[in-house]
Amino acid sequence: MAVKKSRIYRLLTVTGIALASLLILASFAVYISPRIGWRVDGLRSGSMAPLLNTGDMVVTRPVVPEAVKVGDIIIFRSVDKRANLISHRVVNIERNSPLSFRTKGDANENPDPFVVPAENLVGELAFHAPLLGYAVLYLQTPMGLMASLVIPGVVIIAACLKSLRDELAAKTRIRG
Repeated sequence: MAVKKSRIYRLLTVTGIALASLLILASFAVYISPRIGWRVDGLRSGSMAPLLNTGDMVVTRPVVPEAVKVGDIIIFRSVDKRANLISHRVVNIERNSPLSFRTKGDANENPDPFVVPAENLVGELAFHAPLLGYAVLYLQTPMGLMASLVIPGVVIIAACLKSLRDELAAKTRIRG
């Protein structure tokens, strides 16, 4: 029975540390990557379906506006609501001054009713992962930030306390 209990504790400890590590890595990606030009975001609309769907995670890499080509998927700040980010495909490039892009969501019938100035460009799509965007969107909330700090801390402290308890129990057996 003790062996079975020990294996269960070991499995729980390893699983907890693995999950805490993943949560720390995800938090790092969400909060630190923008400081080096990359972004990790969750999609809030299905305008790029079927390639990108609501709840997908998109990773954006920096791009020089002059390097953008027709057909690229770019991420840009909304023309009217600069806090909103939009991921759409470039359907035309207007190279006059200033450089701007005509975009369209794959699921939309018509191109967007505005042009995107190069200054609104955030980057281009590097890759995406289905459904992981929901976790990213949660991590971007105050509650998600707290969870990304508290949960790994609790798991690591619990693993350390268990290890300390096991060490003390082993020393007590040796003496006794």
